[in-house]
Amino acid sequence: MTIRGVKVTGTHQARPFQGWFDLSNRKRPVEDDEDMNGDSDESDVSDEEEEMDEVEDEQLGENDREVQIEFEGQPPIKADFHGIKNLLHQLFLKAHINLSALADLIIEQNHIGSILRQCFEEDDSEEEDETMEEVFGITTLVNLTEHKDKECIKELSKFLVEKTGQKIKPLLDNSSNQVALLLNERFINIPPHVSLPLFENLSKEIEEAKKSEKPFNFTHFVLISKLHEPARKDGESKKKKTKGSEDVLWVNLEEEQIAGLGEMLGEYSVRSESDCAVSGTWDEEDDQFEPKRRINVFPASKFQTILTKVKEFLS
Repeated sequence: MTIRGVKVTGTHQARPFQGWFDLSNRKRPVEDDEDMNGDSDESDVSDEEEEMDEVEDEQLGENDREVQIEFEGQPPIKADFHGIKNLLHQLFLKAHINLSALADLIIEQNHIGSILRQCFEEDDSEEEDETMEEVFGITTLVNLTEHKDKECIKELSKFLVEKTGQKIKPLLDNSSNQVALLLNERFINIPPHVSLPLFENLSKEIEEAKKSEKPFNFTHFVLISKLHEPARKDGESKKKKTKGSEDVLWVNLEEEQIAGLGEMLGEYSVRSESDCAVSGTWDEEDDQFEPKRRINVFPASKFQTILTKVKEFLS
């Protein structure tokens, strides 16, 4: 599965990932004109244009630059451990969950789910060697019912119960339910267009797993979304703050479409957890936004509807 022609574009809400998409050292090539017979005026114009280009680059800033990258989805393998763990940390931050064990579990079930990796041409072998272990995203399912006795799943389930104020507990405790955590995590500057082929591939893998009588006949999916909401100023009522969902900034834009098909069970702030993956710098006159997580649950039977909604949103 290859996702072609994806633009990775910085946004003003997020800091660029230095070392991954850092284009700050990109320079415009300068022609060697020692053998040219141009006059001094042409030279002065060239120098002036170069200075203007440099000023323009500075005004654009790192977050407004674009780079063309091709991605492909691949089954997770052992070499992806650290990349997957980093993405899990990006979502759960300081939660008391053994993310190493959770990453191992995801790799063990590599018949389902995909990690996002950069494509390389045949002549890019040197660059490929440097970034071959980089995991740019992951889309998969973690079976909370089948693996309920594993320590990391116990911790994850306890975390969900706490953050939803016990609302998810009846769903998890009902033995007739098969519940999975839907992981849809990626670097923040990667646009939502990569999500559709990953979701479509996941849907096919679920059907194949069910045909093979693997434990993937789910009844419900749980999704934890990253978002920002306007921070309530001193003296401002909660009612005024929550009025109008258009003020919510979704880190993964397609998840707003998914959330509309399910039920919100809980929302919590991560302001105190050094959430550098979704933080940013704000001008003094800008509204201040608070980083949060929102927990939604939806019936597994709606997964095809989700694909349709995401496809319509991206078209």
